[in-house]
Amino acid sequence: MGVTWTGEALPQVWITPCAFRKLCLYIALCPMEIGGLGEVERPGSNFLITDLFILPQKISPAETELDPAAIFDVLERCVAEGRDPASLCLWWHSHADMEVEWSETDEQTIAGLPGDYMLSIVGNKAGAFACRLDILRPLRKAFADLPFTVLPGRHGEVDHSALRAAIIAEMCEKLQVINRDVELYDSPVDLEFLSPFAPELCPPTNPSTS
Repeated sequence: MGVTWTGEALPQVWITPCAFRKLCLYIALCPMEIGGLGEVERPGSNFLITDLFILPQKISPAETELDPAAIFDVLERCVAEGRDPASLCLWWHSHADMEVEWSETDEQTIAGLPGDYMLSIVGNKAGAFACRLDILRPLRKAFADLPFTVLPGRHGEVDHSALRAAIIAEMCEKLQVINRDVELYDSPVDLEFLSPFAPELCPPTNPSTS
């Protein structure tokens, strides 16, 4: 479904309780920036965010780099499973401890994403969020400062402990740390990165050899 607005009523954006809890946990548990995609339903001209997830990516205190190949892998799986790839029209990311303002890098990321339009959310550890809608094709147009609403908890209770454990395991698998000040290295998440996490949720380390 295409997206067109002529300046009258702007679309409403809703998010399910579970999707919002995941968004908050991703941002809270990652000591650096982090980002991912999300699934969106289109009730009329509005948007309902039903789920979100992360992809393999490189992270640092000031930016996150999504793997373009991972994005297209997700879209291909969506098609193979008979789902509409256009439903993956949410890009979300955190600014960690910084303000939720759209940076030049954010603008470039949005412009390079597939599809004719993209809904975007940026959040930080202070609990602030910003939401926007970008029409990418055929002509570029942005609708900034869109409010989004968490739906009442009619979608079932969220098991916070299980969700937290699943998200940490997912981050340990998919995140790689970038140290821009020293060097760029592609390695599994190191112990310093994992230190904010509960020890029982960290992956086991290799035993030392004598």
